[in-house]
Amino acid sequence: MRDIFYKINARLRLGCGLLSLVLVVGTVGFALLERWGVFQAFYTTVLVVSTLGFSEFRPTSIASQLLTIGLIAGGVGTLYYLVVALAQSVIEGQLSWGKRRSMDQRIRDLNDHFIVCGWGRVGQETCKQIRQQGRRFVVIDISPERVARIQALGYLVVEGDASDDAILNQAGVMRAQALLTAVQSDAGNVYITLSARALNPRLLIVARAATVEAEHKLTIAGANRVISPYILGGRGMAGHALRPSVMELIELLTHSDELGIWLDELVIEPGSQLEGRTIEQARTHMLAGRVVLALRRSGGGLLPNPDGNLLLCHGDTLVVLSSRTTPS
Repeated sequence: MRDIFYKINARLRLGCGLLSLVLVVGTVGFALLERWGVFQAFYTTVLVVSTLGFSEFRPTSIASQLLTIGLIAGGVGTLYYLVVALAQSVIEGQLSWGKRRSMDQRIRDLNDHFIVCGWGRVGQETCKQIRQQGRRFVVIDISPERVARIQALGYLVVEGDASDDAILNQAGVMRAQALLTAVQSDAGNVYITLSARALNPRLLIVARAATVEAEHKLTIAGANRVISPYILGGRGMAGHALRPSVMELIELLTHSDELGIWLDELVIEPGSQLEGRTIEQARTHMLAGRVVLALRRSGGGLLPNPDGNLLLCHGDTLVVLSSRTTPS
């Protein structure tokens, strides 16, 4: 909405400036050419520009008559521009308001969605990955220019400060599954994490950190996972140099559609057929076509290559190598 108001103000300023210029030229011109007083010259100029005619003061010289013709043309053109610009701005404002209202309604209808805070390089790649998985998400950004670019991509977006409770509520933080904060400053990510955690204690929060100190602060603030792009980038570069085949396989399994298999996770929900069975029993009867790589206990750490005799409980998560055509 701020963009619309800015456009309206800019057009009105330009129109009013042109009209003022016409009035000044007419007033000065009549005063010099006809030797009228300033008020009489201004009054006659207003009548000419508005095409209402003349008072008892009428231009007599050829120069004054030419000035009158110019004032009529300039005045009518300027008034026409003002009317058209105002009407155009009002129509654009109505359309923008309608689009914003429609987007707000779509956001209110979301459940178990993702909220991405910040439309920098990290935020853009995050949205790209979430979209590829077919999940719904909302972007929050404070810059009107970036918000316009986000809207052009067809993403749902909320303009404002993501650390503001009202903005988080507008993005549906109480109904969201996860929040990913990747604004430029570590302080901003800490404030966003604090605000989101206070509003939704059950929310999964993944935060970006640039420094080790920020990682610790974000964890204290309530982030479930803290990601440092610089650390990940360094590890990735070293991994490609030391274990290139391993890194290539990991990238193919996590980010490529070229293979028929991928890494996936299965959460043991209450009432699941997997609950109460051992991993070996699950492999034999329910996980056909999947290879169990790791187990995360509810509230615990990750167990790579888990023992087949471990019982599965509700809340556990299995990390599996799965066919893309295998139903979840």
